[in-house]
Amino acid sequence: MARTTPKTTPRGKVGKVATGEVVMNNAARTRLASTVHFGSAVVSAASPKQVELRRNVTTGQAALARAAIKIVKAGVSLPVGGSVPLYRADPQDPSRLIRDLNGKTSTGVFVGGKFKVSIKR
Repeated sequence: MARTTPKTTPRGKVGKVATGEVVMNNAARTRLASTVHFGSAVVSAASPKQVELRRNVTTGQAALARAAIKIVKAGVSLPVGGSVPLYRADPQDPSRLIRDLNGKTSTGVFVGGKFKVSIKR
């Protein structure tokens, strides 16, 4: 037995449709439809009105303006509390790691899941 989910028909009536079944909504036939192909899937939808397009462009530009400050700033800020170690690759020896912990810097490797210090800086 196929699993069913509720659907709303163009007239607002609620019915049941089997999961995976293609449902056609013929309510918006007054506007031209845009068609997009995703491999073997074809999706058609009513083209948006010019008012909707302008509103979406304005909203997108406002979002980009808010994000632009963060996007152009290089790097990542990691707020670190007390005894949280930060690890990075050693530029002189890629087989080793550098650990910064509580203001102290150490170089070493992980052995059995634990950091083994070889050089303290």
